[in-house]
Amino acid sequence: MNDIQVSGPNGAGEKLQEKVLTRTPRSGSVVTGTTIEEQQVDNVTDLSRRVPNYRPNIAQPRQSRMAIRGVGVAAGSAGTGSPSDTGYIVDNVYWSFAGFQWGDLVDLSSVELLLGPTGTAGGKNTNVGSIIFHTQPPSFEPKTTVRTTYGNYNHFKQTFNSTGTLIEDQLAYRASVYLDRGDGWIKDANTGSTYLDTNRLGLHFQLLGVGDGWSDRVSFIYNASNEHNDYLTGTIGDTSVIYANGARLTPTFFQQVWSKLKKPIWTIDPNTPYIARNGRDPTHVLMLSNELNYQFGDNMLTSISAIGYGSFRNNGFSDNQLLQLGFGSGGMDTYVLQSSQELRLSSPKEQDFEWTTGLYGYYEIAQDRMHHETFGVDSAAWLGRPAALPGLTTWWLNNAGDFQIAAYGQGTWHIDEQASITFGLRDSYDIRYSSNKFRPNYFYGVAYSVLQQDAALVSASGGYGWSDTGGATNHHNGVIGIINPQYQLNENILLYGLLGRGDKQPAVNTQNTPIYIGGVAQGFKPPFNKPETSWDYEIGAKTNWFDGSLISNVNLYWNDLYDFQISQQKTYADSNGVTSNVTYLGNAPHVRLRGVEFVQRWIPFEGLALNLSGAYTEARYVNYKDAPAPPDWSYKGGPSTMSLSNTRITGLPWWQINGGFNYERPLGGAFASSTDWKGKPLNGFIYANAAWFSKAQYTNPLSLIQYWQSAYVMFDAGLGVRTDDRKYSLTLWGKNLFNNRPWTTWAQGSSTAPTTVGISTQGPRTFGVTSSITF
Repeated sequence: MNDIQVSGPNGAGEKLQEKVLTRTPRSGSVVTGTTIEEQQVDNVTDLSRRVPNYRPNIAQPRQSRMAIRGVGVAAGSAGTGSPSDTGYIVDNVYWSFAGFQWGDLVDLSSVELLLGPTGTAGGKNTNVGSIIFHTQPPSFEPKTTVRTTYGNYNHFKQTFNSTGTLIEDQLAYRASVYLDRGDGWIKDANTGSTYLDTNRLGLHFQLLGVGDGWSDRVSFIYNASNEHNDYLTGTIGDTSVIYANGARLTPTFFQQVWSKLKKPIWTIDPNTPYIARNGRDPTHVLMLSNELNYQFGDNMLTSISAIGYGSFRNNGFSDNQLLQLGFGSGGMDTYVLQSSQELRLSSPKEQDFEWTTGLYGYYEIAQDRMHHETFGVDSAAWLGRPAALPGLTTWWLNNAGDFQIAAYGQGTWHIDEQASITFGLRDSYDIRYSSNKFRPNYFYGVAYSVLQQDAALVSASGGYGWSDTGGATNHHNGVIGIINPQYQLNENILLYGLLGRGDKQPAVNTQNTPIYIGGVAQGFKPPFNKPETSWDYEIGAKTNWFDGSLISNVNLYWNDLYDFQISQQKTYADSNGVTSNVTYLGNAPHVRLRGVEFVQRWIPFEGLALNLSGAYTEARYVNYKDAPAPPDWSYKGGPSTMSLSNTRITGLPWWQINGGFNYERPLGGAFASSTDWKGKPLNGFIYANAAWFSKAQYTNPLSLIQYWQSAYVMFDAGLGVRTDDRKYSLTLWGKNLFNNRPWTTWAQGSSTAPTTVGISTQGPRTFGVTSSITF
């Protein structure tokens, strides 16, 4: 209980890394806190360059789509109310909503990627894996570290962490604070403002109490930002749709801008936008947890309690070319409250049969206040409706709730010194809630009636008038199980297998909007889709040679996902037989994930570490007959749905390979004239890390026009000096040194939108200097 591990080259992160790479009979990898600190891994995007098969897809605080093995939150979902195939865990607490991931990575012991279905040993269940963050715990040994960073784009970052004793041998604290600021790398040619800037701060405060047979750790995390995060797509040209029947779409977006508004096109450079109105996105995230461990006879009783709240506001618009249309803007304010309680009882380790069992309860309520349609000064002329008054907004008030109770158990039977087998079982019961209200902010005392304003909103793509879905609930029972045998062939080779059944509860369709045909509402889209079932099959080997200096691991997986949660399309008809094609959050009958993952590490001599890791991922629709037709098939009389069966899921590189090295050697004594540094040995170090991503298809496989993002490399490197006791260090570093800025999407556009690309989430080339002082 009193053995509190602290950071360092042989700290808790390094011990976890050795365990995961050599003894854990499942696929996974670990990035240590030492690597995170020394190689300036500031956020999850930096982290993804060192962990294959993990893609954070961070776009803005409330809209991120973390994916492991190519899948995560349902495609076509707004994110709110949609469970993910992947998990995000901080100090044994599962956090559901993507916005809880927002913020810088500071004061970490390690980050672990655990692959395959989870939930039978505690926490909330996931289908394909979890990213697990272990923060540094409080220590009774006093220690304070101050880190300062300066970089290009006027980047300044200050971090401070301190730990020590409050009550001798009974109560310790740890406090970490950071402030991170910098200009954006996208500059508005009209206003001079910069987008995708950095303006954030955070606090992590902990208390650790220990006693005879017990320990209790309280953790409070606060992250906040106020940044320009809404410039996510850039124009590269006019509408490029050519229909499959040979016809061209007319009029195009550029043609309409001139014919309706008599305004010019200012840019087709996605890095040089002309934005008429764009605000900052204030974000606040609070996470409070408590973990109590109590020795209950020979067993350990653990209680994990947590509550969190997030406030995420969007004040940006997707309009470019100095237009104020306000159609389909990124405006969505989200407020999330989550709480969980877990009770876990575990047996002692190193026994013939080890087991853990527990109860888990989870509650989440999330509200979206969507304002995607906020008319501007150009809206009335574009729509041909004078009642489209500037400021008129369709407010969607969406509530998505989840209540889960679960019981789980997992045991490992050590058959002999070489063979073991782990069994796990979990039963979860979920109650999901959905409601949607549409409440436009009509103007009164103006020349246009409420009915005229309502008609203007409905005529806009994605606009909705006054309506209410009412409340709906969904009840679901899900069973999760694993069988995980392992065999220690000899002291160097561990063989293992994994058979897992996963379950993902139905998603709340926050887009269950009214269905309009001829301007008349015909009902609503369904409030929920079907649950998703996973069957996962894996085999692997973990090997280590030459006293652990060479590690070579490989894992093969085959994962079938049934009723995969994704967009679907359905044709609705009114009483007169007039039809409309409606896209909603539904299910594809069968998706298959399969691939190979490997991790290699070699330490040929003291001071030099080489690493190589990678993943090949094939994500394929086995059965998806009713997929929405791509834009170039949407001509009059064209099909509303087309089969994507036996095609790959797009937007995903097939290969990711990471490689790098870290080299450190003594330089001898330094600064002999300095009283504080006198006699301290000095070490020099240099590191490099390259992450190669293969090409990725961004267009529907059935489209006539295809776009592939070409392969690219993200290359980070640095060098520096530090004292042998790590109290002082100075690092010169660079990230994305080849300045690659891969696009994240490519869209053909329509009569109301140009051809666009998704702005890179990798960021530009950055470089700087970081100093660290510990006392």
